[in-house]
Amino acid sequence: MTSWPLDFFSNTPAFAPILPYLNRFSRPPSHADWLTVSEHIQTQGGATVRFVDPDSITQYYELEIYQLGNVATRLNWHDTFNAMVWQSYPKSKVALNALHYHAMQNNQGAARGAQRDAATLFDECGFILPYSNLALLELMISHEWHELFVTHAQSWGTEINALVFGHATFENLLSPFIGLTGKCWPVQVEQSFFKLDLAAQRQHLDQIIAEQIDQGWLQRPRQLPPLPYLGIPKWWPEQDAAFYDNQNYFRTRRTTNPPAP
Repeated sequence: MTSWPLDFFSNTPAFAPILPYLNRFSRPPSHADWLTVSEHIQTQGGATVRFVDPDSITQYYELEIYQLGNVATRLNWHDTFNAMVWQSYPKSKVALNALHYHAMQNNQGAARGAQRDAATLFDECGFILPYSNLALLELMISHEWHELFVTHAQSWGTEINALVFGHATFENLLSPFIGLTGKCWPVQVEQSFFKLDLAAQRQHLDQIIAEQIDQGWLQRPRQLPPLPYLGIPKWWPEQDAAFYDNQNYFRTRRTTNPPAP
């Protein structure tokens, strides 16, 4: 991480949710820089979140955050974007951390389990998908990609949208390639939601996602449907017919064969 491409961030739609936080810096942030931009985020364990040198961590990653607020942050893109997401979606990140913490307390010595796997999947490569038109969500669930991205191109940003949550997704978007796919958390919203500015949309979604995590909605990875997100209008420079016809990327939905008689 040797440069800080603010022009690229500003002109790439996917980075819009974290752009206000990226704009705080004119160069890659150091640990000293992180101390100057505290958002006063508190974990459910009562600790204030800080982005610190991993060498200062003395406990398992999630335990250290929950109990002491220390988020191990390497000075690389992956962890830098993670810190940006903490600032952009603080309630959701706090709720995810609490999910991991309580799952670990309840299953000492056991395997991670489906719930923590789902939480990690969303944390790394997740999208929040607000929608006001149920038919558009159904197109995504059914893998009707041409209908969703081409026929209904004008619906993006007005009836459906995809806001990046996963920090690994932000990292991948620095050098995108066909094949990139995220996992979606659909959130039904009123039509008026799409008339709000992005900051208000983000805060509204952050509240809803955090509440749903705390209520135990997320239990397994299959709850998060896939999204080949380079198909979102204006997210890839060559969105021609051949691009959308690529079934290696825009895959049809798998069907389950009925059991033999």
